[in-house]
Amino acid sequence: MDQTAREIIKTGLFSAQSLQHETAMFLVMVGRLAELLSFDLGVTQICRELTRIIMEETGFENCSILLWDRQNDCLSLVAADGLENLLGEGGIHKYNEDLKFAAAEGLAGQAFVSKSPIFVEDSTREAIPLKAGAVVWPTSLACLPLLEVGVLNISSFHPQRFTMQIRRHWELIGKIIGYFLVGVSLQGDREDGLQDRLKIVSRSKDGTEEDDDGEVAESLRLTEDALQYIPQGICFLDADGNVAKVNRSIERCYGGSASELIGRSPSVIFHDPRMFEAIFEKVGSSPVEELTDAPLVNAQGTVYSADLNLVKMSSNGAVKGYLLVINDITKKKAFADKMLQAEKLAALGTMAGGVAHDFNNLLMAILGNIQLILPQVQEEEILRRLKNIEKAVHDGANTVRRLQKFTESDRHHQLIPIAADVNEAIKDVAEMTRPRWKNAMEKHGHTIQFKMDHGPNCYSRIHVSDFREVLTNLVLNAIEAMPEGGTIAISTKPLKDMVVIEVADTGIGMSQDLAAKIFDPFYTTKGIGNSGLGLSVSWSLIARAGGEIQVASKPGKGSLFTIRLPKTDPPRKIACPLDQREFPTAQRLLVVDDDVEVLGILQDMLRFKGYRVVAATDGEKATEFIQKEEFDLVVTDLGMPGISGWEVARAAKDKNPKLPVVLLTGWGSQYEEEDLGNRGVDIVLSKPLSWEKLTESIDKLL
Repeated sequence: MDQTAREIIKTGLFSAQSLQHETAMFLVMVGRLAELLSFDLGVTQICRELTRIIMEETGFENCSILLWDRQNDCLSLVAADGLENLLGEGGIHKYNEDLKFAAAEGLAGQAFVSKSPIFVEDSTREAIPLKAGAVVWPTSLACLPLLEVGVLNISSFHPQRFTMQIRRHWELIGKIIGYFLVGVSLQGDREDGLQDRLKIVSRSKDGTEEDDDGEVAESLRLTEDALQYIPQGICFLDADGNVAKVNRSIERCYGGSASELIGRSPSVIFHDPRMFEAIFEKVGSSPVEELTDAPLVNAQGTVYSADLNLVKMSSNGAVKGYLLVINDITKKKAFADKMLQAEKLAALGTMAGGVAHDFNNLLMAILGNIQLILPQVQEEEILRRLKNIEKAVHDGANTVRRLQKFTESDRHHQLIPIAADVNEAIKDVAEMTRPRWKNAMEKHGHTIQFKMDHGPNCYSRIHVSDFREVLTNLVLNAIEAMPEGGTIAISTKPLKDMVVIEVADTGIGMSQDLAAKIFDPFYTTKGIGNSGLGLSVSWSLIARAGGEIQVASKPGKGSLFTIRLPKTDPPRKIACPLDQREFPTAQRLLVVDDDVEVLGILQDMLRFKGYRVVAATDGEKATEFIQKEEFDLVVTDLGMPGISGWEVARAAKDKNPKLPVVLLTGWGSQYEEEDLGNRGVDIVLSKPLSWEKLTESIDKLL
């Protein structure tokens, strides 16, 4: 996973956590606003309390409320509060109590007339209009219309980020405060004639004023509609904690009718009812309780995850009811789990890559020495034992190659795999695994049928060796899932931009919980002798190619693995005839490797074949040789301190673009089958390699 992807992931997780915090903050504010209903306060006192609540519950440094004065046709400042007042610093800013805004004047007037909130995140990028008499000059500002009543201003001396979710929250707070103030005025508050100032005025199409109560009813209806469509599920509970009303999001999460929940305890939607009972008991002593990643269950019995907030609503010290807000986090959790899995694989890849490189150098030294000794040995027993060691080295190299699959995310961006023939790869895997699914099974009296259904033109831009490894893992797992025999069916189907591969078996299947874990590194059900890396590596290889792999399974019903890979055009066959020029019989080669023992092995291998060899133990010496002397070919290690193999190759090509360069490396599996001509490399050879392969490759280039 590259650094950009990591930063995106971290930002996404941080944003999700911030959103949860913001939601809880707004719920607490709503609860405190509701508590004001229990006090017999005038409009001015209510506004002062409102500004104080907002200041105490948010990170803003100033808050003010301006109400519409019908007599003077302007917005007048009624209440204002600042952070320094909360901290007891004596009011550094003395607010201008005579501050007024005409209709559409400034941002406050514009918000009031348009009935739409205005947000300024940073005044250095988006200027805030100057207002004569103002004593606060904020950097960030939000002007929120309070229906037809007035405007709520919140501001900060530092830039603030208003996400879409936060903006919706503040817009809802503005409406709640607007209804609140309307309710106070309709109850007969005549303090300083504020009832007249708060009177809601709306006009019909013919210009006549409409009835206040009708406007209030219409506004309340709009709010009711808004609550129905917000993404969070909302349950209104009565004083006993039973469901009195729910919105549509609750019905969507629950998967049943709201009538099934009305009058019942919300504990029925919890996977463990005791979880709700616990937070309901706690909310008796605190205004709000929060529960994260709670397992809920829908009407069909399916468990899903949600974050919950339970808010107590009180009036005159008596509990009037509760507000339960449910935020379904199933998708977010799945995304986080996927990111965690990717991070695990990245960490394992870093570790495996370093181990593989060093181990390949060790295997190279063993293999090279054995192959140099073999032609000189005549005794049959010693020869047999040396060949057994040679075979063990090759098997060890294959094991290391599997480990190196973890590090392939480090490939250079320009190293694009050629189009792989998916159908041909499936045929290869069927033949390679035949001893397991046919011979071994028949030996024990069982039969596995192998069925293939190939669609036309199934090509994908994935390394064919990677795809073969994924299929091999799936086939071997299917064989183990069918100890008494059965059927393995592999089908391919080309879609518009994808190739779909399905691998199905009729084995023992698995539970939903098990299926959710099978792609985790080191997770295995096969006992201590199994690494648990097969399917996690497969997941990594498919994801790296831009595809996805999923599993569907039921106990006793078998399993179906579905792979989706990006579709591409078949590769064009380009003839690349080797240069047939004649070279002298003893070509001069430069060999570079920082491992002295490996360097000695390479020298001996090439000298015994008649080449003249110049050896260099580091990249700096190699570049000096290249500048001063002439060579027919360069063989260089990749990972060296100081100057790497890439720089040696570049220096060789800078001097002579036709000078062949062989890259020999313990990281080789990352670069096999790649066209590295644009980086100065003609052939990549992986350590450990045989004497025959080394000389064969050099002969091709010469």
